Amino acid sequence: MKSALRRQLGRALRDLRGKPAPRDIAVHDARKQIKRARASLRLLRDAIGESAYRRANQRLRDAARPLSRVRDPKALIDVADRLCADTKKSSRRAELASLERALRSERRRLRQQLLEPGRLQSVRRTLQTVRTDSRRWPAPTEDSLCCAVERIYRKSRKAFARAETDQRDETLHESRKQAKYLSRALTVLAPVDRGPIAKRAKRAEAIADALGDDRDLALLRRRLVARPRSGSTRRALVDGIDDRRQKLQRKAAKKARRLYRRKAKAFVGALDLRARA
Repeated sequence: MKSALRRQLGRALRDLRGKPAPRDIAVHDARKQIKRARASLRLLRDAIGESAYRRANQRLRDAARPLSRVRDPKALIDVADRLCADTKKSSRRAELASLERALRSERRRLRQQLLEPGRLQSVRRTLQTVRTDSRRWPAPTEDSLCCAVERIYRKSRKAFARAETDQRDETLHESRKQAKYLSRALTVLAPVDRGPIAKRAKRAEAIADALGDDRDLALLRRRLVARPRSGSTRRALVDGIDDRRQKLQRKAAKKARRLYRRKAKAFVGALDLRARA
């Protein structure tokens, strides 16, 4: 796990060294590597202790935040593009095109902020600090890994249970995050695409993807509703978004009921965690 975390942070650092500035794809890749590093960190939590875990986790979260701000408008632009491609109504396409222009302007502004002097350097220093600190951490044991996976799974399972009874955007978003945490942790444990761990990682990833698409639609819906001069075109777009969201939520729930059917101890017991430390 320590070597995986150091490798992931090393890749993120390389992605952010573009001259004179990293390309958008490099920023996106760095963000993904930081998320994977946080997954490795969660697996190390019981081995390194709560204090070291919380300090490193906060640093990685802070490093990823400015990168995520650039990504968020891009995700909404992609959603708007898909909605536009799926409708033949010129009025709806014009409404989406107008929203997309606003999102592109927002994205340019946020990227300029990211590239302000010292901003990326601060992100790189933070990543390097965690990478250096990790050299002193103790190696995980089989028991500590089992405890970590059990904790991650239990939180993900509880988040889904809450989302089944409370389908507010915030609750669904929390379920998505916890499913993503589980998927990434299992992928770190089983990077090869086979075996019981990889199988469950795929299921968790599918749940997170469906709820992630739902989240993007929810955010785009808010943008539409907040725009001035609401009319029949706007209402038709919102209704279409609501229909898509319901389908995605049903898809996620179906997969989640299968993934979360076991309690935490039974889930971990069904995995072969030997020699994973």
